Amino acid sequence: MTEPMIRFGPMSIVLLCGALYGVLRAVILCCIPVNRCANRLLGALILVLVLYTAPYIIGYAGYYDAYPWLSFAPYNLTLAIGPLLYLHVASLLDGGERMPPRWWLHFLPAMAQAVYYTTVFLQPLAFKNNWDDHIHQPYVDPPETALLLLSLGVYWRLARRRQSRHDGMRQEWLRNFMIASGLTVAFWFLLVFSELLSGGLSYFQRFPFYLWLAILPGWLGKEGERAGAVSSMPDVSARRSKPHAVPVEASVSAPSQAELGARWRARITEEQWWRDPELTLAATARHLGTNATALSRALNEGLGTNFNEAVNRIRVEAVVRALEHVDEDRSVLDIALQQGFNSKASFNRAFKLYMGETPTEYRKRTQPGPAHAPVSSSG
Repeated sequence: MTEPMIRFGPMSIVLLCGALYGVLRAVILCCIPVNRCANRLLGALILVLVLYTAPYIIGYAGYYDAYPWLSFAPYNLTLAIGPLLYLHVASLLDGGERMPPRWWLHFLPAMAQAVYYTTVFLQPLAFKNNWDDHIHQPYVDPPETALLLLSLGVYWRLARRRQSRHDGMRQEWLRNFMIASGLTVAFWFLLVFSELLSGGLSYFQRFPFYLWLAILPGWLGKEGERAGAVSSMPDVSARRSKPHAVPVEASVSAPSQAELGARWRARITEEQWWRDPELTLAATARHLGTNATALSRALNEGLGTNFNEAVNRIRVEAVVRALEHVDEDRSVLDIALQQGFNSKASFNRAFKLYMGETPTEYRKRTQPGPAHAPVSSSG
């Protein structure tokens, strides 16, 4: 009988290239000197995803046929994916340098998973074959899969909740990260339900899912590096080199968050940056000569509002002023777009929130008369 051949075909090569690129990106993340904790958590998430694709890389190449003793090798640490996802978001939002309290509790299921696979892997091949047929497949795999889906769903939801409550720096990365991880969770659910409906999928039918897992780590590493390489602490080097740029009174007592928030809000108003519909927290912080974290903290703690709310309030105030002097035949929506709102829905929502009535109701109340009837479509 001829021995099975090891042959790397297109599928195994594609997955291998994705895995190697993901490992490279994980190493780069772990070497970044800032946001070390958040970056290492993301690097660990990438490595767990890469490790999970390893059986399919070698499986498509024929390694399991040639070396059946590789069965039950501890590649499967999927119960760590959800915790790593959540803890990366939580750590990054907390400054990127520390782990949340009692973080190790999240990894107890993954530790049990590692111990289980390692223990079975070390057994003789005959034992492993018998165990797989009579114990693992009927009694271990179903609850493990159910626990995985529960873990992915719960931790993704927790991470999404943390991310949605913050309007700080790296918001673009966190938004994209949550979208990518959400698609992965949905893809995983779809795979499991397809397995249940079809009675099992072959290695080749599962390839699209593992192709996604081969692409995802590289993207996570590349985009995560851009966000994780930026310090969340204020840059004081410029202040040290230019002492004259600091007001005299700042050396006596630092301004409070309320004073900073009021000062920066006034500057945003005076410079009319709010007219830009694409204005972001990071861009505004650069205009002000500070960083996004400091600006977000001053607005939240000093004025009790987040960045988007503060800018939209300024825009609404500008619309109200414009309505007092605008030509009769000009629509409210035209005015709103000129003042920085990028859609009718966002304008109507903000106007109603701050003025207690719709734009059309406000205009009719302050400028009564039949000449204003055509503007009702914008309220």
